[in-house]
Amino acid sequence: MKKILPKILIPVLCTLPFTANAQDGRVQLSDQSKLSIKGKSNVNEFRCQAEHDLHRDSLNYYYMVEEDTVTVEGVFLNLEIDQFDCGKRAINRDFKSTLKYKEYPFIEIVLNELVLKQESDIIPKEALVTIKIAGVERSYEVPLHTFSSSEDHFVVGGNKVLYMTDFGLTPPSPMFGLIKVDDELDIEFELIIRREP
Repeated sequence: MKKILPKILIPVLCTLPFTANAQDGRVQLSDQSKLSIKGKSNVNEFRCQAEHDLHRDSLNYYYMVEEDTVTVEGVFLNLEIDQFDCGKRAINRDFKSTLKYKEYPFIEIVLNELVLKQESDIIPKEALVTIKIAGVERSYEVPLHTFSSSEDHFVVGGNKVLYMTDFGLTPPSPMFGLIKVDDELDIEFELIIRREP
């Protein structure tokens, strides 16, 4: 039962006591959280940074534990494509146009499950997530490479390589095809999550 994620509340869920089969709560994403999408072409590499006020919205979550799997509900993230900054106007234009942002303005990410390293552990090794881009949904297993916690917040980080063609998108070829953008997109995130009373 391994399934995935690129979403937001992992640390809070994993530091809560798993003695109960189910539990709920409320958390908020810090404005110090980071999420970016990296890509490259035959000319250079680019990084599109999410410039969202993600910290404004609190999330009500629910989870249930069964063996080494934590099933999660209520944990999601909507990223407005128009709020990504790739550093250069031309790259911004091509990035947004390729993702069909006028017709599908958001990248949607939903956390479905967490997989623990061991049944008795509280540290997740990967997450099962659903990502929706340009109206197409795909499920992914996302390895988590960073996890830490303190009294008032938690930090979780990871990355996942996606392919534009998986979402029915065609990599752009600007400059009359002289520049070829690779199909791969690498989503990287470091999320800082604060628990609310």
